Amino acid sequence: MSRLIPGGAIPLFDKLDQRLTAAANETDQVLSADGLEASVARELARLTNSRSRIPLSEFQEATLTVLDYGIPDTLARSALSERDKTVISEALERAIAAFEPRLTQVEVTVVPGASGKTVARYLIAANLRIAHTVRRINFRIDTGESTSVHSAVEAA
Repeated sequence: MSRLIPGGAIPLFDKLDQRLTAAANETDQVLSADGLEASVARELARLTNSRSRIPLSEFQEATLTVLDYGIPDTLARSALSERDKTVISEALERAIAAFEPRLTQVEVTVVPGASGKTVARYLIAANLRIAHTVRRINFRIDTGESTSVHSAVEAA
């Protein structure tokens, strides 16, 4: 008899991280809905902390493979420039579409961080499929010396 799985299968990186075994039901090897959300948040942190080998100017048109994991280097761009924020947002949306397939209808907004030009905050709104439902989830990623990810489910 089939049954409804409330979250999803545990991704490889989460299986390898021994600290995360409490997030899953050990007999089923599946994540709860909250565990799935936390797993996506960790993956977004990995993705935004990894640099793709493809330059920002070519990223949108490139055929991305696993070797291109990450986002292009954006250090020459400013979170205070509207044009730069648009370019960075589009690149991050493309990276999420390519490397985090659990999220759909992704919208990224770049805002300046509290400490000025070089530190940015990414606001990511996306749909996350959980079993037979879809949740709209917001992630806030603060970049800088250490990256932190915060998430919240939008009220229906």
